[in-house]
Amino acid sequence: MTAETGVKWLLRAISITTIPALVAAVMPQSSLVNMLNWMEPGFSAGLLESYITRCLMGLYAFLGMQAVIWSMDVKRYRPVIMNLCVFCLIAAVAGLTVLFTAFSPTERTRVFWIIFIDLAEGLAHTTLLTILILRVPAYTHQFKPCHSPSA
Repeated sequence: MTAETGVKWLLRAISITTIPALVAAVMPQSSLVNMLNWMEPGFSAGLLESYITRCLMGLYAFLGMQAVIWSMDVKRYRPVIMNLCVFCLIAAVAGLTVLFTAFSPTERTRVFWIIFIDLAEGLAHTTLLTILILRVPAYTHQFKPCHSPSA
């Protein structure tokens, strides 16, 4: 398997795990509040919390849809994928650092572990994607005129 094929399949796997977040972005308010209360019992989810959750889930779904498009022409979208890799590596490391420094071991509840697993999975996907995309050759497009100008 070539690096380009590996990037295609990894992008498709990422899209399979992120596109279902669209359901949470458009679900009714009562269902979203129930989901947030299940994650953190006793948590009072107001409009701000549900709005932030909807925005985050919409962002995940949008990223998954973009991954499907990028997987169709990896060489062409290589610069965009590289930028995404750099951003995601920084965000995952920063997120894990903040997560572990903000919560003491006694405060680590269900929502802590859900966020930890999400960040760790993102870091693993991004690391593998970075390694593979660096092995994909850059896209070279040569302009070919449709017709030759008459002299």
